[in-house]
Amino acid sequence: MVSRILFSKGGVNLSSEDIGDIQQHLNLVLPEELVNHYLIHNGGIPSNSFWILEDGCSLWVKKFLPMKFPVGTERTLEDSYLLMVAKNVMPKGLIPFAIDHGGNYFCIDTSGEVYFYAVDRWDEALSDEQNHEKAKKKLGVSFQLFVNQLVETDEFED
Repeated sequence: MVSRILFSKGGVNLSSEDIGDIQQHLNLVLPEELVNHYLIHNGGIPSNSFWILEDGCSLWVKKFLPMKFPVGTERTLEDSYLLMVAKNVMPKGLIPFAIDHGGNYFCIDTSGEVYFYAVDRWDEALSDEQNHEKAKKKLGVSFQLFVNQLVETDEFED
């Protein structure tokens, strides 16, 4: 299914070989929906950028991270993943694909489920594993549903 939203300021187009190189570099198999999206849109700023939570609050997607080819000085999806895992801020297998305006991540796991991951909630009194669980909020959807259910601000404001 093709997304109904537009992406601006994305990275260089990716090939299947680029995706294969990235998967090999990360030692992960990326979920098919993520791969299909990135073959069309390599990161970028979505025209619809708000995810509405069940309680009516919203999360604001600043941008989707590019793969392989950084845009300007920003990190790529794979750079972000490798850095967060190396610092043990994020568990292995939770792949950041977008960020909010506070530097928190929208992630997908290897099974294809989407999460919001709040790195700004780190608590030094907790273990890394406890912090990983505290930071992770399951959005309960597939990647494609996540993208398709992003809305513009005027779709939910009073």
